[in-house]
Amino acid sequence: MGVIPTIATATAGTVATAAYMNSIKAANDFWALTPRAYVYQSSVTSVANSAASWTLLPMQAEVFDIVQAGDSPMHDTTTDPSRVYVRTTGKYEINGQVQVVTNATGYRAIQVRLNAAGSSSGGSQISLTYVDASSTTVCSVPIPTVEVSLTAGDYVEAFAQQNSGTALNTIVGSGVSFLRVKLSGS
Repeated sequence: MGVIPTIATATAGTVATAAYMNSIKAANDFWALTPRAYVYQSSVTSVANSAASWTLLPMQAEVFDIVQAGDSPMHDTTTDPSRVYVRTTGKYEINGQVQVVTNATGYRAIQVRLNAAGSSSGGSQISLTYVDASSTTVCSVPIPTVEVSLTAGDYVEAFAQQNSGTALNTIVGSGVSFLRVKLSGS
């Protein structure tokens, strides 16, 4: 698992040794390739008509998945594609969006959960957003940016819910139904 590098504090008269300069380089290299993943739906998901249950949203494709050398990817498009794993302990910004086909009835909702094991009641909730349906446009449900402290090995998953009276499909694409997870600090 990755570790955020630290730089020793220099005081007046400190000699810039090779070790000290290398620690600065290591920190610079780390933050230049900040661990982050941008995953999205490339296949539609049918979200059941239910105010009582949530549908797990698999993310079958990636725009990027950047980790530190030696770390496993944050996302796998075949094994547990709904999960985005944390490989470096720290604070993470999480955001995204899900779009659902046009239907004027009810609401649409999305939640992001931590370590949920595919269960909408598992783990702990990080974010929850409800949006009223629209009769004229697709319904975009944002995942507002939240910053949470996560530990290496944790993972996040997104779930959708709607109550239109019939099952509705998500709309797919990299800027359409997606989840982004990015290390933002220690």
